[in-house]
Amino acid sequence: MHITDVHCQHIIFGGSADNGYARLLGTYFANEEQSKRITMLQGPSFAKELVDYVDKFATTSFDTVFRKSKLPSRRVSFSVTPPLSPSPNYAGAVVQSLPLRPNPNGASTPNARQDISELTILRNSRGQRIDSPLRYSQNDLNDLRQRKLCNSYHLLGQCPYRNCTHLHEPKLSSRQREALRYIARFTPCTNGLECDDASCIAGHQCFRRGCVLVGCRFPREMHGVDTIAV
Repeated sequence: MHITDVHCQHIIFGGSADNGYARLLGTYFANEEQSKRITMLQGPSFAKELVDYVDKFATTSFDTVFRKSKLPSRRVSFSVTPPLSPSPNYAGAVVQSLPLRPNPNGASTPNARQDISELTILRNSRGQRIDSPLRYSQNDLNDLRQRKLCNSYHLLGQCPYRNCTHLHEPKLSSRQREALRYIARFTPCTNGLECDDASCIAGHQCFRRGCVLVGCRFPREMHGVDTIAV
């Protein structure tokens, strides 16, 4: 979820026994920069569909911490109410966006929080997530690019990082936040075109005209996307 975040240095991925993670991991091994920051943690033996990724990522195991065999299945004698939107496996549940935790060291910004409540997810005729149009000035864009601002704080109203090194002050105007939202979209969303998080500030398609993919941070499927909302 946070692999594109500048605060994220490395990921130890502990899903070795679940085939459901194969598709999720497959989106990262082709990106050399991201694949170097992922280590697959082995507890039980790697699931069949994950074995092919062992030579594409670093691997490790903590034998004194995690068991090497799966937990035995247990029968449940009481009734359990299923969730409203059940996931086929744990991997599917993890991909869903988690709510941001308020930062105990910083206040939230009311204006940004109000903006989130008014957001609507836009989709094209194929059901793909598309980004809303933005109105900003080039002067604001050039100015904000020179600063080290915390996107989460200024756009979402709260910062999830306890020791955030990015600026929370001064407060931005609504026009400046539009420019910052454009800057935030240079980071591709890890959920791609299927993202259903209304508060997601990442980009959901490459916005460069005539992009030839070489050196682009956006994967191939996030190019040439129909941006007409239905």
